[in-house]
Amino acid sequence: MPIRRGLTVAVRRAALAAGTVSVCAALAVTAAPAVSDTVDLGHLTGVELLDSAWSFEKAAMTLGFSYSTVDQRDHRADASAALYVPAGLPPEGGWPLVVWAHGTMGIGNDCAPSHRPQSERNRTYFNEILDHGYAVLAPDYQGLGTGGRFSYYNSTVEGRSLLDAVTALRGLPVPLARHYVLVGQSEGAHAVMSAAALYARNASATPGLTGVIATGLRTDPPNSLPEMFRRGSTGSANQVGYAGYYLAALEELEPGSVTPYLSDFGRRYVEKAATECLSTLVAAAEGRRPEALVEDPDNPTPTFESAIRSLVSYQEDIVPADLMIGYGTADIDVPPAATPAYGPKLQAHNPWVKVTVTAYPGKDHSGAFLASLPDALAFLGTHLP
Repeated sequence: MPIRRGLTVAVRRAALAAGTVSVCAALAVTAAPAVSDTVDLGHLTGVELLDSAWSFEKAAMTLGFSYSTVDQRDHRADASAALYVPAGLPPEGGWPLVVWAHGTMGIGNDCAPSHRPQSERNRTYFNEILDHGYAVLAPDYQGLGTGGRFSYYNSTVEGRSLLDAVTALRGLPVPLARHYVLVGQSEGAHAVMSAAALYARNASATPGLTGVIATGLRTDPPNSLPEMFRRGSTGSANQVGYAGYYLAALEELEPGSVTPYLSDFGRRYVEKAATECLSTLVAAAEGRRPEALVEDPDNPTPTFESAIRSLVSYQEDIVPADLMIGYGTADIDVPPAATPAYGPKLQAHNPWVKVTVTAYPGKDHSGAFLASLPDALAFLGTHLP
């Protein structure tokens, strides 16, 4: 059976089983090929049905697709994403769309979240989102799931991965509304801010953004990340994994800028970071802190701060849509000391939008994300017509 016909039949069966007849009918007549040589940004290059074990209980249908975007050297490359469709018939105008930007999973190809089981936290959050009638688009970030390596916290790669996924999704005949809200946690919060900054420069490329939700946002990486390496620094056990990914990304972008300044353990660990997902990588540290990765914890590399700034920076003077920022007061993964002042700073530069900052008392990095769910649903209710 030809690939396209096989895919159409499989989608039809899945849609009928879920009761989403209109989706089935639309996909049955799609002319989108399973593979394409076209390299325009946001061009749909492949479609598949994803294993239900990687989905959410409230998703009536789960599609995976690949699309064209850019890599860390601004070369065109493929990325992958998942679309989770709610049960029932779509409202007039299509299902409103939430674009989910995930937190740190790893930078290796096998760390793509669309092809891994969902965490208990994410199931709780997105089952509720789906149950409220929102479709969820979840890009993996370029380099995850499509070969190569993801450039960790790379603002261009993250931002383009999100926006180009929205463009590609519109090549599928799934009934979706034209408006969307970006939702990100932790690294994903940085990703949605990066995407919003790119959108501000060229909204016509991916029109329809009406709001941004960012929880667990690292607001000042060039200044906060060096502190993570200091002797005696505090923070979660995950920080050694984050540090490994940052160092791997910087070394990949500029070979020789990091490796000479690593400890013997650090060289082995950063090499491992290129393939291992977060939980495995953290376990491999055997309790070591980020300071163990480098020879001089007070100066991880001679160009560390400037290189981090180049990697992670996004335009902050224009916020193109209303922004909701949330943080946990007990967050030790991304300490929120600078977060309360960050929202007013953005608001002062962007009086035409509404910027809100909400603290979730006693909540840690992950707990704040769940605690923000009622506020997120209220925000979606007013920003997705």
